[in-house]
Amino acid sequence: MTSFNPLTRYFRQPTIFLRLPSDGQHYGPGDLDMPENGELPVYPMTVRDEIINKTPDALFNGSSVVSLIQSCVPNVKNAWAVPSIDLDAMLIAIKIATYGKDIDVSGVCTHCNESSDYVIDLNQQLALVGRTQYQKPVTIGQFEILFKPLSFQEINATNQEQFNEQKLAEVLPTADLTDNERLKQINDLVLKITDGTIKALSASISSIRTDDIIVDDATQISEFLNNCSTQIFNAIKDAAIEKRNASSLKPLKFTCSQCNKDYEQPLILDLSNFFGRSS
Repeated sequence: MTSFNPLTRYFRQPTIFLRLPSDGQHYGPGDLDMPENGELPVYPMTVRDEIINKTPDALFNGSSVVSLIQSCVPNVKNAWAVPSIDLDAMLIAIKIATYGKDIDVSGVCTHCNESSDYVIDLNQQLALVGRTQYQKPVTIGQFEILFKPLSFQEINATNQEQFNEQKLAEVLPTADLTDNERLKQINDLVLKITDGTIKALSASISSIRTDDIIVDDATQISEFLNNCSTQIFNAIKDAAIEKRNASSLKPLKFTCSQCNKDYEQPLILDLSNFFGRSS
């Protein structure tokens, strides 16, 4: 029989409460335990979380992000299913809960190329995270497209594929191959990149409606994207990018200390350094 631990009352407690940009939509059954008030408690990181987020393999395969979210936002039961519109908000909230709202950022002026250091308030960045209306379809020609955000699992798989493709593209020019072999591998790589683009776009579509027929089968949507005209494909891709950008983190706005001109710079959530201690 396990005795009661009197130190339990000193265990970590939620520091902030987060209202998801998605309002809890786009999760599968059992993926999210949404509180009645719609606000998820966010706990500070443990030492175990810090160690995992310094492990290169765990960072690359995405398991560190999954472990971190499920540890610090325990109402999320399956972090692989977290939609892209919630991912940045959760990571920022965990950073605030653990180290506070202030973070040091270096900016490089786009006018004079001078570098300056700034302190930004992550609470302000969290408040600016967009709430994209994914439930509103987009009309493209005779098609009505209903988009959906990619899950973290889909994002991670896409990132890994792109990383491997980039590495292959870097070694091909100097690889010990005949010209014909090199040309074949380059063509294969181009086709693989194209297939990856179609796969990612297909995953971001919930349904396509036309002539009073609604198609929500993933295989049929993928087949359509592989066989529609370039004009239609590019229009759908542009609409998907617009939806994604609307829910992305807003760029940081700085005034250069050297030339006094304003410029913008994206806030990059690189886990290898984003969760380091703030100064």
